[in-house]
Amino acid sequence: MSEAQPESNTITEADVLAYLNEHPDFLNNHPELLSKMELAHYNGGTISLVERQLQILRNKTSMQEKDIAKLIATAKHNEHIYKAFMNLYMSLIECPDSEQMIYLLRAILLEQIELDGMKLVLFIASSDEHTAKLVEPRNLYQDVLVSRLAKDDYYFGRLKKQEQALFFNEEQAIKSVALIRLGGQKDMGILAFGSIDEQHFQGDMDTLFLAPMVKLINRLLLDFSTDEKAVELA
Repeated sequence: MSEAQPESNTITEADVLAYLNEHPDFLNNHPELLSKMELAHYNGGTISLVERQLQILRNKTSMQEKDIAKLIATAKHNEHIYKAFMNLYMSLIECPDSEQMIYLLRAILLEQIELDGMKLVLFIASSDEHTAKLVEPRNLYQDVLVSRLAKDDYYFGRLKKQEQALFFNEEQAIKSVALIRLGGQKDMGILAFGSIDEQHFQGDMDTLFLAPMVKLINRLLLDFSTDEKAVELA
């Protein structure tokens, strides 16, 4: 009958790791070890465990400071956009005519909100001379209406080259767009604005700021048009 093998007394790294995990206060109880423990440094030298812990803490603090700075910058940007849209809402409420409405849209969307392109196209002709200049045949935009705006009055993202050419020229270098179908059931037109930043408009964007603006534009377009003479351009 063979004799039983004696148990090994060799302590492995796994044993040490398991012990330290079970006793996280071990080094607190034996601080003299901290000054003796050394870790390889990225420059080829060695540093003590305390120095390494301080380095990790500094790096973590630096990352947290960057995250906080980013959050503050985002909050300030959102506040700027909110104030610009509030300015637009109040101005549209008191808007006397379509010429002023068009001016406000361009001034605030392009200058205050700092977008890079805007186009308002209308499908309804009327006696209003300023909106009449914006009227184009609806069938030119049929593909966009079907592919981008059939299920929702808002589209955010990128367009195909032939779609984008309907709203912006190549010199504007627009990379992402917002399309808004105006008029609901009346299908009065499309408001488009774009950015040279391809990440600016994305599919999951909220319409919180845009919805009140769209309601005001729809109402103004109806007010400025002459119902008796308004016809849809095929």
